[in-house]
Amino acid sequence: MRVTTHMLSETAKRAGITIRKSSMLDYINNDSSKNTLLKELNKIGSLAPIRKSNYEKLEKEADTLLKKTEFFTQEGEKSVFDKARETGNKKDIYDGIKEMVESYNNTLKSLDTVSDTYKLNDYYSRMLKEAAADNSDELSNVGITIAEDKTLVINDDKLKEAQIDSLEKIFCASGDFSKKTLFLASRISDNARANLESLSSMYGLTGNLYSALGSKYDFWS
Repeated sequence: MRVTTHMLSETAKRAGITIRKSSMLDYINNDSSKNTLLKELNKIGSLAPIRKSNYEKLEKEADTLLKKTEFFTQEGEKSVFDKARETGNKKDIYDGIKEMVESYNNTLKSLDTVSDTYKLNDYYSRMLKEAAADNSDELSNVGITIAEDKTLVINDDKLKEAQIDSLEKIFCASGDFSKKTLFLASRISDNARANLESLSSMYGLTGNLYSALGSKYDFWS
């Protein structure tokens, strides 16, 4: 709640007291802290919806990346690689890789649009990029390269020519790229969810502080 000149005037009228138009407001707005608290509350209130939207998108993208990566890590009868060997049809593998790469890129882009107090998103962004960089040779061999912006790019023809064993080595449960991607996707999602909860609490706190500040100067209500 903003403390305005009108609010102060109405409060004074109810008390039958005449005050200078700017005296009480000046006191609030021009104290030694230069209204830092109110400015910060206004800033939090205005940015909260944007940050909330960004974190909701990040959580969704990270959860999708987790799901798309887990598709390749199933073993036994559910192994997509064993199924491809049996049927000779690698379409599920190709489609799955394309979806995973798309989710990887979307997660990376979402990470670069948000920030948090402890810079965890910056750290996760760097680690996700390093997961691909550490396996760049293996990825390149099956048609997946790293662009200048660190997103992944697929060469469809080369991917289709890749051997199942080569793809499995990269994307299976024991593959370095898959293990790191799974770990990071899970942590990114958890951190996004934690920030959403924090924003909700902060938004509620901001409203309470506005009310408290308004009440502080509403002596005669």
